Amino acid sequence: MSSGLLVSVLVGGLGIGGAVGYIAGAATKKAPAAGVSATAPAVDTPLFVYEKETFSTSNLPSQLQTTLYQADLEAFNQKQAIIREFIVRVALAKEQKKFTSLDKVPGLDELLPAANVTDDAAKKFFEANKDKVPPGATYDQLAPRIKEILGNEERAKAFNGTLQKLQADGKVEILAKEPASPLVNIPVEQFPAKGNEKAANVLVEVSDYLCPHCQEMHPQVKEILGKLGDKVKFVQINFSLRPQQLSGALSEGGFCAQKQGTESFWKYHEIAFAKPVGTFADAYDVAKVKPIAEQAGLNLKDWEACMASQEPKQWIQKTRDIVGTLGVTGTPTFFLNNKRLNLRNAAELAQQIQSQIAG
Repeated sequence: MSSGLLVSVLVGGLGIGGAVGYIAGAATKKAPAAGVSATAPAVDTPLFVYEKETFSTSNLPSQLQTTLYQADLEAFNQKQAIIREFIVRVALAKEQKKFTSLDKVPGLDELLPAANVTDDAAKKFFEANKDKVPPGATYDQLAPRIKEILGNEERAKAFNGTLQKLQADGKVEILAKEPASPLVNIPVEQFPAKGNEKAANVLVEVSDYLCPHCQEMHPQVKEILGKLGDKVKFVQINFSLRPQQLSGALSEGGFCAQKQGTESFWKYHEIAFAKPVGTFADAYDVAKVKPIAEQAGLNLKDWEACMASQEPKQWIQKTRDIVGTLGVTGTPTFFLNNKRLNLRNAAELAQQIQSQIAG
């Protein structure tokens, strides 16, 4: 787990189960883990009859199609998680000679207990991440959470290792197919872009500068874009998850950087991701954002005038409205050629793009 993500779990109130669930699917791998299935072909499914007229998926407004897809996708992901966990439980039970029958498979708590974490290991993590925890937070306050999460991280690595070995040995094939993403209409011309303007492929990222998963994905995105070169146009949509707080100030800063030109935006963008200036819990504070603008070489007088106006706030709201029509509820979210990518971890971004890209 990245330190940014782990610190956010420590201080942001996320549950341990959520953190472990993320790690269990997040180990970097060269091939899809067991349980990554093909996408079902798009089907124009009949949904209901109204006044003797049959309505299918294609008859519905695009926003409703996206909402239905999101519901299907959430159900699919939950089903996959349940199946993957059961597969691992069966494999571990057999390996540990605890398997008797499918209806009596021991739970993960017994088969894969959390590792013990020493005080030295916990203190080492705390010292390495002191600059990312809230002012005044002490080691003694955070030690129990640090130990629990670090212990579960080792547990999750073992979970992934078992899953990957089953895949490598050809023992697992999950037959359920992922629902096909509907086509959406993204007004990409309204957002910062780079790469080949005439590329046949358009990759869109919806992200928040303070989102730990976005921070973890950022190096992957840069690497992928470098490899693809002229084959892709990349569009960035800054979607502030907490527009009234520091998250909003950072997104507004990006908007005001864009006002000085696309090159200015990308300089700001890289610096903003390079070292997070706070967490989601932090209050709106232009003073924390200003050093990013300074480092990016922006005209500070113009940037500050823009930040003091209502224009960036209006743009943030407009962006939220646009993103809402796409069915996005969290970050990062990626779209390739107007279709949403369903990703469980950073490694799958490259895998899915390589398999779907045209040209």
